[in-house]
Amino acid sequence: MKLAPSQKRWLTCATLCILLAATIALLIDLLLFQWRPVLDSNWTEASLPLSARSRATLTDTAGTIAIVSLLPAESPATLPAGHLLRRFDHASRELSGAILEITYADPRTEPQFTAQMMAAGAEGPGILLRQMGRNVFIPEQALLSENGTYDPANAEEALAAAFARLSRADGVQIGWLTGHGEASLSNPDPAEGYSGLRRALENEGCILRDLRLDANAAGQSIPPEIKVIAIVNPRYPITPTERIQLAEWLDRGGRLICFLPSGETSGLAPLLELWGLRIGTTPRIGTVTTPAGLSRTDLLDEAHPITEALAGNVSVNCCAPKALYPFDVRGINATALLRLTVHPLAEDATTSGSEQIIVGLAAERGSNVGEDLGFKPGRIVIFGDASFASNRNVLNRASANRDLTINAFRWLTGLSGSGARGAFYGLSIGWDRQMWKYCLVILGVGIPLLFGLLIKLLTWRMA
Repeated sequence: MKLAPSQKRWLTCATLCILLAATIALLIDLLLFQWRPVLDSNWTEASLPLSARSRATLTDTAGTIAIVSLLPAESPATLPAGHLLRRFDHASRELSGAILEITYADPRTEPQFTAQMMAAGAEGPGILLRQMGRNVFIPEQALLSENGTYDPANAEEALAAAFARLSRADGVQIGWLTGHGEASLSNPDPAEGYSGLRRALENEGCILRDLRLDANAAGQSIPPEIKVIAIVNPRYPITPTERIQLAEWLDRGGRLICFLPSGETSGLAPLLELWGLRIGTTPRIGTVTTPAGLSRTDLLDEAHPITEALAGNVSVNCCAPKALYPFDVRGINATALLRLTVHPLAEDATTSGSEQIIVGLAAERGSNVGEDLGFKPGRIVIFGDASFASNRNVLNRASANRDLTINAFRWLTGLSGSGARGAFYGLSIGWDRQMWKYCLVILGVGIPLLFGLLIKLLTWRMA
């Protein structure tokens, strides 16, 4: 095939342009391979408000808090965590909270400064908060999800919890009742364990400790530093003496939360009747269930602090809950927090239509007494489902079980705001080294070959 001089010039120029473009592409790809940038769209997060719980926590802060972000450049949490810190800084200024002094450092490029922070309380990559000799460290893992990507909800929760621990030097002590076969806090079982609840409460700045009542002696056996007692799925009944201790403690302004077992008796019925509450049986009628076999409802009370931030927007999972029946008792203000709609079984001809049962209830005694008298009203929260706060439901983001449980503890301890997590989920896209190698081959070899073949085809058709 013989080409005309003009065609030869055109082919030469086209080849030189292809070679030049390939060379530039190779250089750009080599630079990108070295820097490995991340496309991060979390910049929009800076303009979004924090959750009500985070803002309430910042309101309680004061003074100056030094924050050091010790996250390596390649960490998936580095950029979005920086955006999150700026959101906290903006909100703290808006709420007249603490002054946040934020410093960013890469442990790999600033080893001297990192060593100083390690001596001050850092335990590796993460975020260190310091105020007046007190340190709180957030490990990098607390900012990530189980698959290793950045989790905005976990990160905001962990950072808000760190501020809460700084503002509450002694923490809020919660007594986890033992001695009756109660559920264990340390059990990590994904279905029946309660380790997720423990982590969530510790993130709220709470201190959990086992509590055993004296079954043989009445009196003040409950330590005064205990603010809330949790009774979770007892397999054996509470003794009459223990009920007397709990009743006297509640009369002195104690706070109690119970997750009732579905089958066995808890022995709490006489105590709860003093608070205008009767425990029913698990309904022998069918419920609308999810594929996992859990009853689903979103009938939440809109007027109570525990549920007002969640009412109408969420679903809640229950498994064989007991029905709760409140009745009037002088001085007791009871609120039905959670109602479940149940439907009759198809083979039950004696029952028609659907029915609503109460499976979550809060009660307060002495709320009408003036705060100037220094009186602390007693409070109780009852859930008719022992698994309501188990890992199966607390770690399940498709339901509001975790937020309702944390809100219940916050209300009992007197904390303001909601424990609901922020709903924003950002997008962060980055390639690993293998992907950059593929890109290098495509840009450096594949594209020039493609253009070469195209030019060859064009010159062959022109000949």
